[in-house]
Amino acid sequence: MNWSASVLTTVSSDTEPTIIITFDSAKYIFNAGQNTNRAFLQSQRNWRKTRGIFFTQVGVERAGGLAGLLMTFADATIKMLNVVGPPGLTHYLASMRLYTYRDSMRVKPIEASSSTTTASPPRPVYKDENVAIYALTISSSPDSEMAAIATDSATTSDLSAPDIPSKRKREATPDSPRKRSSNQTLKQIMEDPDFLPEDLTDERAHEWREHVIKTMFPDTKIDSPKKGGKAKVSKAVQQDSGNGSANVDDCRRARAAPPKGFHMQLPAFSRTSDVQALAYVVIGPRVRGKFDVEKAVELGIPFGPLRAKLTKGESITFKVKRGDEEFERTVKPEECIGPSETPGVIIVLDVPSTHHIPDLVSSFKDSEFFRQFLSKVPGTSDSYAVRNIFHLCGDNVLGDERYKAFMKEFAPDVNHVVASREHCPDPVTFTSAAFNQLRLSELDNTMFPVPKYRLDPETKFSDIAGLPEKIHIMASNLYMNMRPPAPPIIENLPGGGDRFHPAVKKSSSLDLSQLTSGKFAAARLNVANALENGMDVPKGAEVGVLPLGTGSALPSKYRNVSSTLIQIPGWGNILLDAGESTWGQLVRYFGTDDTSSPNVWDVLRNLKCVFISHIHADHHLGLSMILTKRRSLNPLPTEPLYIVTIRGVNMYLRELSDIQDLGLNDPSGNGVVQIQSEALHYRRTDYATGGMWQVGGNEPWVDREASRKHSSDMCRALGLESFKTVDVYHNARCYGCVVTHVDGWSIVFSGDTQPTDNLVRAGRGATLLIHEATMADDQEDMAKRKGHSTFGQAITIGKRMKASNILLTHFSARYPKMPPSGLKPRASGSTEPTVAVAFDHVNLTIGNMWKIGYYLPALQQSFYDTIEEGDEEEAAAIEAVDMDCDLT
Repeated sequence: MNWSASVLTTVSSDTEPTIIITFDSAKYIFNAGQNTNRAFLQSQRNWRKTRGIFFTQVGVERAGGLAGLLMTFADATIKMLNVVGPPGLTHYLASMRLYTYRDSMRVKPIEASSSTTTASPPRPVYKDENVAIYALTISSSPDSEMAAIATDSATTSDLSAPDIPSKRKREATPDSPRKRSSNQTLKQIMEDPDFLPEDLTDERAHEWREHVIKTMFPDTKIDSPKKGGKAKVSKAVQQDSGNGSANVDDCRRARAAPPKGFHMQLPAFSRTSDVQALAYVVIGPRVRGKFDVEKAVELGIPFGPLRAKLTKGESITFKVKRGDEEFERTVKPEECIGPSETPGVIIVLDVPSTHHIPDLVSSFKDSEFFRQFLSKVPGTSDSYAVRNIFHLCGDNVLGDERYKAFMKEFAPDVNHVVASREHCPDPVTFTSAAFNQLRLSELDNTMFPVPKYRLDPETKFSDIAGLPEKIHIMASNLYMNMRPPAPPIIENLPGGGDRFHPAVKKSSSLDLSQLTSGKFAAARLNVANALENGMDVPKGAEVGVLPLGTGSALPSKYRNVSSTLIQIPGWGNILLDAGESTWGQLVRYFGTDDTSSPNVWDVLRNLKCVFISHIHADHHLGLSMILTKRRSLNPLPTEPLYIVTIRGVNMYLRELSDIQDLGLNDPSGNGVVQIQSEALHYRRTDYATGGMWQVGGNEPWVDREASRKHSSDMCRALGLESFKTVDVYHNARCYGCVVTHVDGWSIVFSGDTQPTDNLVRAGRGATLLIHEATMADDQEDMAKRKGHSTFGQAITIGKRMKASNILLTHFSARYPKMPPSGLKPRASGSTEPTVAVAFDHVNLTIGNMWKIGYYLPALQQSFYDTIEEGDEEEAAAIEAVDMDCDLT
């Protein structure tokens, strides 16, 4: 039974470490940060046969890609998935309930707490015929000085130390339901007409979260409706629509009516004051020795089932005839089967800080079970062979003398694979998109800048004395064979491979084809001629429009999911939607170099508004990472960040903040301020009291007047005359927005929508319309069925609106590189609007997007030159999923 370990992604600007253990019959994934789904596409690895995902921490860094993976795995016909992690995992999963649903899969959450890992001997958190996986909790053990600092910080609410999270508690009144029903079953509590999930505590709260997860993944295997048919939605679901949608689930199936309270806020989860992590010890199978045929013949063992029993480790008894005498003989397996192989072991260690080292070391040395994996501790055995250890190291961990000594406690032939921002380079993960951008930089290096990257580590291993001999940098596609054991190698995967990094290492220019070079030259000449003839300078010409993600529903090698950054010179930044890995896209564009400006930290500090159009995952999953990174700024921002969205997204953030500090409820007033989209409606003066446009809850934080006050503050901070929302027509409650600046320009953002008159009315005379254009014009019926627009429909909306500029985005993965727009440059003196198509990381302003029309022939030729093996198969596979499932 051969098996292996490989690295899907490592620590970088756009990914976190993800490790895959592979058997012929199964895969086991360790951690799934944001962009894990897209990394599978880039590497062309197969995620099928995955049985479990194991998290070392619960939070956006290690688990930010979980929601996308769950939906993808279900669509890939995985029927059952184990999800293992520290306490808080079920809360994290349950917080996804308004946007993650798959009725074809069952998800089993397993929380590995200290009580399950310190027993002697401990029980595995997961076991099957391939592996036995044990978990070990690692806690922070700060010294007295750090403890004093933490105490002072907690007392004075010093926000200069965002890594010391604060607890948020919801206090119960003496006669609250949690007090009255402490001895009742969950079912009995739910029958109470005043039932609120947030009143639950302890076991009942945990039981409720598990109940919610079963509702999210019921494994009911309901068939999809016929193509072109409508998914029926029960009245009960519509009435309990806390996320504001008609509750057509992601796969357009009729979702069973959720339990009472499903759309209400979860019970609070109280996180500990320090960051806890899990270490995993993965023990492979014990492979029995070879069957000795000659010895079996010598012992007289007949062919057939008896020999099979021996190979299974069972003793056998059979009759042997010697001369005329017949007698019974018993044979034990070891008499004719060679010694079994020592099981191979992989260890995954997540050590967030130097304060976690003492607990890690003592946990291994003080436990009889875990001590046996060390080689230099008296009393250890040779029962297991540790072959590879993955070290996920926080700052200063690898150079700590205690940690180096701990690493050397393992056998000298162990391979130590290290992921650390200090000691790893920062190569581009999505090399296919980067290579296209590199080529286009020769067309226009301002409009198509090369992604930021770093090929050398900040500190090399050779600069650290006392490390083990067999130490390796964790790199994407690193492969380690476990049986038979072999040293780590970089795996050659199918497809076009990495063409970006070899190209940037060359000192000469790219080898463009003669045809491409000619089209590049012609495009540049046409732009120069247009400039010479004079171009109209629109209001807001210097306002930056940076598409960070231009894909729909699912990421691809070439396009990330939805997000657009608006940069208002002298005022600040607005983010329109924030799909998964928006942060990674920002870092690749702006970089982290403190010596250059603007860097990503400048952009984040100046981010003053995030608008999330609706609850679908591809429009908001990246927001939590943005908020987490904002809390790491030093010093912290001196102005608030306003988030304008619907209740479902706001509630998700509030629940997630129980797991990780996102900056909500910051007493300084400079954290996250939540605003309800409904409160800013362009013509509605009060909240709707019924139907799909009702807010869906009456919590204090959805108060209309508070949202309006916050909106006024936000407008003053950004120099806006107004910020209005527009109800648009999608398969969930969705809003567009109209941003009007005091300088006279305005931007309209459609969100996801079919063509709607509401947007035309609200945005009339816009300087720029950013409109989704998911489908080609020959797919109008499909676009309508999925609540989207075609290219032609989006342009028509812009013309009816009398918009000066139209930027098309949110393209189906059917068009991985070049959407079939058929656009042509606007003729000089024409009254028609400028129409441009968006690409990830194209550097646009309101004043320069007219150039895209002249560049399109050159872009198309360059994209044609860089077709990679598997591109057509990827688009076809995504299309097949998208035909049945609406993820947007």
